[in-house]
Amino acid sequence: MRRRAETVAALIRPYAEQMDEEERFAPEVLELLASSAVWRSVHGERAGAARLGDQCRWIEAIATSCTSTAVLVQSQLTVGHTLELSGGPEVQGLLDGMRDGVIWGWGLTEPDAGSDILGMTTTARREGSDFVIRGSKRFISNAGMAAYYLVFARTSSERSSRSLSAFVVPAATRGMSVGRYEKKMGLRASRTGDLVVDDVRVPASALVGEPGSGFALAINTLRWSRPLIGAVSLGVARGAFAELASQVAPDPAALKRLADVEQARGHQLADLLTQLAAASALLYEVADRVDADGTLPPMWRASAAKAFCSDTAMRIASTAAELAGPNGVSERSRLGRYFRDAKVLQIFEGTNQIQKNAILRELLEADLARLGTARI
Repeated sequence: MRRRAETVAALIRPYAEQMDEEERFAPEVLELLASSAVWRSVHGERAGAARLGDQCRWIEAIATSCTSTAVLVQSQLTVGHTLELSGGPEVQGLLDGMRDGVIWGWGLTEPDAGSDILGMTTTARREGSDFVIRGSKRFISNAGMAAYYLVFARTSSERSSRSLSAFVVPAATRGMSVGRYEKKMGLRASRTGDLVVDDVRVPASALVGEPGSGFALAINTLRWSRPLIGAVSLGVARGAFAELASQVAPDPAALKRLADVEQARGHQLADLLTQLAAASALLYEVADRVDADGTLPPMWRASAAKAFCSDTAMRIASTAAELAGPNGVSERSRLGRYFRDAKVLQIFEGTNQIQKNAILRELLEADLARLGTARI
């Protein structure tokens, strides 16, 4: 699997800088994801068959070449996991569409409801056998290119964990539109925009899971998707390190010079490799434990993987750009793209400060007396 993922990543690599500059995916890359059976591989052949470790390895490999393409895969898996968690009878059919390359968007974040999900103001009111959804969403990946959106909305006026629900909404539904697209410093090929949901009418069958289950679906999805963002970040870190190494140590003689003569630069390279190894060890310890236990990770572990890997990507990309000199900041520099993407990943899907809050909340609930001796 890893070898196949690396092969696909190598085929994507020649398109990465052009897609970043043009702020769109090349049709050839989208076709490659389908023809190489990437979608089928990452989603698994049936509901519940996908393994988090395998998904992380696919995403990491793709991100070494193109962060935006890796985020496209990650966003699909986020929606897919929400659907699987809902356990509805329609899930298998929707996942089959994803396996064939149907693009989705995850409509959770709002202008005034990012980290505070319960602050959501988008509403879904019942009218006969339908729901009518009204509101807006912000920072939605795949905006304008998705065929379907999973839209979260308030179905109760109470501020509680049972006040939100999720709905499958086709992009072509009357009242659905993209208000604007973000101009981002990184992840530039990945379309990100505002969704306007203007009295969108959907049948009751569009409800995902039970009424009021939206909050639980969103939170439990984040426990799965945050390690996926960690995998994107790990791929960026690995790509930046490899690019730097190819410039400052292209052959054994150059590497020996870093060890014997230019030790200050050589030690920086050694530190980056150590950080890269530590991030990889953390991410796959989390992912492989999920696959072994068959349960979602605690939120603190999911958040730790996301925060540590994206912080590591930023450190490696930043140092790599400095050590590479002019080559690190020139126009269409691959290291420059890694740097810009890494900064977005520290903010994307919950800032790293929010991740640390999640870690602290669960730490406060832990048995601190045993924490030093327990297997974390």
